[in-house]
Amino acid sequence: MNEELYTPQEVANLLKIKKNTVYELIKRGELKCRKIGKQFRIRKDDLEEYLNISHNKMPSGEAGLKNPVKKEADAKNKTDVKSESEKFTVYEEFKKPEPDFIKNNIENQTNNSKEMFSNRGLIICGQDILLEILCNYLSGELEDFPIFRSYLGSYNGLYALYQGKVDIATAHLWDGETGEYNKQFVKRMLPGTPYRRIHLVDRMQGFYVKEGNPKQIKGFMDLIRDDIIMINREKGSGTRILLDEYLIKLEIKSSRVKGYEKEVTSHLACAGVVARGGADVALGNERISKELKGIDFIPIQMEGYDLVIKMESTKYEWYQKLIRIINSREFQEEIERLSGYDITNIGMILD
Repeated sequence: MNEELYTPQEVANLLKIKKNTVYELIKRGELKCRKIGKQFRIRKDDLEEYLNISHNKMPSGEAGLKNPVKKEADAKNKTDVKSESEKFTVYEEFKKPEPDFIKNNIENQTNNSKEMFSNRGLIICGQDILLEILCNYLSGELEDFPIFRSYLGSYNGLYALYQGKVDIATAHLWDGETGEYNKQFVKRMLPGTPYRRIHLVDRMQGFYVKEGNPKQIKGFMDLIRDDIIMINREKGSGTRILLDEYLIKLEIKSSRVKGYEKEVTSHLACAGVVARGGADVALGNERISKELKGIDFIPIQMEGYDLVIKMESTKYEWYQKLIRIINSREFQEEIERLSGYDITNIGMILD
């Protein structure tokens, strides 16, 4: 075997990001990783593949992620991959999905494995890193009971819950008419379905801008300036819905916002594009802004981040353990150690 391997710290140094960000990329399935004993190693070829994919996803004509490992990307070797919203991840530390989870889309994955999920495991839907912590606690409480992660955004996650394809959805959906988070969306998207909505945390939403905010971006009206280019989130994400609701309230046509049609599928990707100069502004939560160098955060409003579970699921053991974990001081202290979360009302039953 003659291949160059990197530690997570070496990758972090090469990309000029934090080691925890490398771990998050691995967990999300964006960066391939090998486990050697208890250590994790990243092949040079896999790192180059990730960098090429990241570059190819950037808006055309804009600066992508520079590759510190390979000076010139070979265009013939570009690789198409499914978006993270089309994958399920088995929750076991950095374990890669089984082949069927990679090859099939969500509908086929769930239909083919529905019996297994309902009898032997559960699927938690959402993108926030605190869900990794929650899964870790659950896996410790539920031995021999597999836990699966889906990275669908809020809107699509609720739809998947309604369709019976996931067991727990997360939501941070702002209704511009009422000014409330989640209540109206959940009610409309789970018609005729009794459910329980449990508050998890509050997070600050705002703008990612270049360090020093050189273009003096302050609010949504700045998005229509001729000198401002944004990078957007995918349809169905809570952040995208927040933007669209504000555009409606301010009577701004999306066609006036440069970059509106350019999408990426995570807060981290948005912040990364801004940090690398591929856009002037993006929407996202505050915590991610602390993961990358070269960006500042302009707060807009606090958002509610809730768990949504069908009432029929509350009879299962995993639900009882979930509630105990969320209300435990140990779990709450771990969340408090992360920046950007307010746990004042954690565990509150809202609906």
